[in-house]
Amino acid sequence: MIPYPSGLKSGPRKKSTVEEETKMNHPIRRKDRELTDPVEIDRIFEKAVYGHLGLCDGGEPYVLPMNFGISKGAIYLHCASEGRKLDVARRNPRACFQVETDAELLPSPAPCGWGVAYRSAMVFGALSVVESEEEKAEALTAMMKKCAGEDFSQTFPPERLASVTVLRLDPDGRTGKARLPA
Repeated sequence: MIPYPSGLKSGPRKKSTVEEETKMNHPIRRKDRELTDPVEIDRIFEKAVYGHLGLCDGGEPYVLPMNFGISKGAIYLHCASEGRKLDVARRNPRACFQVETDAELLPSPAPCGWGVAYRSAMVFGALSVVESEEEKAEALTAMMKKCAGEDFSQTFPPERLASVTVLRLDPDGRTGKARLPA
């Protein structure tokens, strides 16, 4: 079990496959659009520029767009050291993170025939605050490589690492869906 410093706590984490996660939650209606290949889902996360972090603030959904990086199977996000996102995560660390790529409007001559082509993936898991300077630097490097390219090689001085909060989402389930142009 991963420790949840700074007040982030969670009960036991369940492990599940893509198929189990879909069955345990709501079954996907459009089986023809479901993605179950983990490699294909990974590709969507690799290609996505940003994603949406979903939290639950009491009974109220709270979703916000965020830059992210991936390292050693975890999703990393960064934020200020205080604010609603951290307050919500301290009360309930369960989260989801969703990305989409290849979005394209699909016009139609029929008013209700319009649609959107896309590839989408989502992970579910528990958020924790990264305390280790080494892990923070690794996470920020992963985020910068996603934005600036694999050639990014700058280091982060200790004062910069201290000025930012890094969140780690450890996925314990994931799903994917795609609608491709005809």
